[in-house]
Amino acid sequence: MINISHEAQIYIKKLILKKKKSNILRMSISFPGTKYAECKISYDIKENLTTEDTVMKYDGFNIYVKTMILPYFKDAKIEILHDNLDQQLMLMAPYAQSQLSGIHKNEDIFLKKNDLLYRVQDFIDFHVNPMLNMHGGKIILLDIKEGYIMIEFLGGCNGCTMSKDTLKNGIEKRILSEFPSIKGVKDLTKHARGIHSFI
Repeated sequence: MINISHEAQIYIKKLILKKKKSNILRMSISFPGTKYAECKISYDIKENLTTEDTVMKYDGFNIYVKTMILPYFKDAKIEILHDNLDQQLMLMAPYAQSQLSGIHKNEDIFLKKNDLLYRVQDFIDFHVNPMLNMHGGKIILLDIKEGYIMIEFLGGCNGCTMSKDTLKNGIEKRILSEFPSIKGVKDLTKHARGIHSFI
């Protein structure tokens, strides 16, 4: 569990009440284990949750963290920072920049800042998924094989009639422009159209 001060919990609940659509928060970190590590707290939606997440339950809200990065949040704290008449959440994660060992199934992949898999995942998290989140969906990176990125659509993107167009004319173009060594993006989603689908 992340240590969240009583004052911070009250503040978070007030933010969530204003949001109304979700009582879910996500903690994430870019470039964990490096001096570039940056922690983030953001809203999320139920449809985006996967078995890769660990849930931390608090009074009135839940916080989700990808299990593979949870060790970087060891001894983390969330408190309120007061600045004159303003206040904001402050997340302190003392191990965010630490080069932890033995915490991943493939630690040689995830602990190298310049590793292609990690850089692609980071690009998806910060440049692709924010757009898809507006339609209640997201993609997850499954693997990179023989130069091709394997992804899966979740939430509103699963079963969406525009998913193929979104993949080829949106997601793939953006990824190829950022990573010239990538040959293409393959969708491994078992699409099931339903009320969850955006279109």
